Amino acid sequence: MDTLSTYFVEETKCMRGRDEEEEEEEEEEDSGDEEDKEEEKYDSQNKELAAQAQQKPAWAPCFFYRTDKEVYYYVGQEITIEGAFDSYAGMIWPAALALSHYLDTHREQLNLEDKAVLELGAGTGLVSVVAALLGAWVTASDLPEVLNNLRVNLSRNTRGRCKHTPQVAALSWDYNLERSYPTSVYRYDYVLGTDVVYHHDFLDELLATMKHFCRPGTTLIWANKVRMESDLTFTENFKKAFHTSLLAEDGDMKIYMATCREEEGEGDKELEIQDVLREEEERKNKENEEKLVEEKHNEDKLHSVTKEKSKAATEVPHMSEAERGDDKEEKNEHECDEDEEMEETVDEYKEDEQNKPENNDSNCSNTASDDNSTAAQRDRTPAWVPRFFNSLDKDVYHYVGHDIVIYESIDSYGAVMWPAALALCSFLDNNREKVNLQGKEVLELGAGTGLVAVVASLLGASVTATDLPEVLSNLRANVMRNTRGRCTHMPKVEALSWGYDLERTHPTSVYRYDYVLAADVVYHHDFLDELLATMKHFCRPGTTVIWANKVRMVNDVTFTENFKKAFHTSLLAEDGDMKIYMATCRE
Repeated sequence: MDTLSTYFVEETKCMRGRDEEEEEEEEEEDSGDEEDKEEEKYDSQNKELAAQAQQKPAWAPCFFYRTDKEVYYYVGQEITIEGAFDSYAGMIWPAALALSHYLDTHREQLNLEDKAVLELGAGTGLVSVVAALLGAWVTASDLPEVLNNLRVNLSRNTRGRCKHTPQVAALSWDYNLERSYPTSVYRYDYVLGTDVVYHHDFLDELLATMKHFCRPGTTLIWANKVRMESDLTFTENFKKAFHTSLLAEDGDMKIYMATCREEEGEGDKELEIQDVLREEEERKNKENEEKLVEEKHNEDKLHSVTKEKSKAATEVPHMSEAERGDDKEEKNEHECDEDEEMEETVDEYKEDEQNKPENNDSNCSNTASDDNSTAAQRDRTPAWVPRFFNSLDKDVYHYVGHDIVIYESIDSYGAVMWPAALALCSFLDNNREKVNLQGKEVLELGAGTGLVAVVASLLGASVTATDLPEVLSNLRANVMRNTRGRCTHMPKVEALSWGYDLERTHPTSVYRYDYVLAADVVYHHDFLDELLATMKHFCRPGTTVIWANKVRMVNDVTFTENFKKAFHTSLLAEDGDMKIYMATCRE
């Protein structure tokens, strides 16, 4: 068993020759006077920058940068991966990096050259790209909703580099895969899966899918980082279902290799029996069809002789029986063609992709063939699949000693980063003794992008981030991305509409919190009264409300006055129009 090493290390080396240094020294002597003149200019600029830095608000983020894509280095190639952080499948998870590194550094142990490889839950496609660069014939599968980004990443990083062009296919985990993916057709040398075990309700279907594709002669490689109890339960079931061995381990990160428990000979024998039964069934069907044709011919002759006497008695029943026979034949032909439908569609897409320009990789759209190939396979959309949003660039903040990656969205107010959120995060991070969230139950109203909820979670709180249903997808993705493996308590994301009748849906006897947080929830909307009623509902004896707000309009001033009347309030921090209040109930 190996120990996982660091996935990738960036090294920057600057080398200069002696000749270059001598030339630079001569140039420095000649330009010395010019530099002296420019020093005064630089000094004045530095003074201006220092003055601006002093005026910078205390709540401004400590660390900030933008980036559109992530670049990895495997198999001697730079691999550019663009995320689609609208869902779990659009993120790079640690196990994908671990497995990519393992495949790259253990080519003799796992030789993927010319092997048929299926990846389950391919997500952004990093593992599939690495496998394709290693010479495998890869089929990357995931839910139809995330295939666009997966296809773009695969095409961008493998075109002109790989021996075999990877394919993309829609696959929903299920028990009844024999109909859409018969094992007699879809046979693979390797089945790969990375971090496919997360918090969802389809772990049994995932295991059934693994068992379906892991036939005699197939090797299943599954990489996972243990985070929750469901991971341990799935691992136990995984070990019961397969012959397993641990390939590599690094703390909570584990890579397993598995093969099916059926013996090789028994599997081949079973396939032979199935072939014999299939041939026997086809022979019987052919005999039945010939018999039906003969009966139809005889009935037609009888019908022509006794047309007027027995039209109603013979034509209708016998014609309908013959039609049923024809329908049965057409159905059998359709079932035979259904097995080849996906392969034909992928081949058509592969030809189309070769003719596409490179600059179309960020605006990939579904083709008609994609819709046809996935319609029969998509029986249902799992409940854990979030809605899609139009993502903007990601912002990276630094609080509680962690880089926090936040994606905004242009779909609503709730998916944009507002200044009060930054102010409240800075206050919570720098005033941990005054506001101790360790082990506390915290509710955030109007969580938006989730930055405050993430910071509170990193500070040790058990957080419930709430907002309208329309923005929960982006909120959930941001929260999960920045807290998994970092927090004592996994934060929850729930829908909550402000209103007066919350006792029915959120009774105070059940929903009790130590802190209620809110940042920039007072903007241009018609629900300020409902917001105040919601704050009063959750602010019970023993609860502290912390509300951060930047005053912009008359609505802000009016709401602040009503807020002070409803609670015992105190001003925690103030910076111009930015104010942070602490409040407790008057009861």
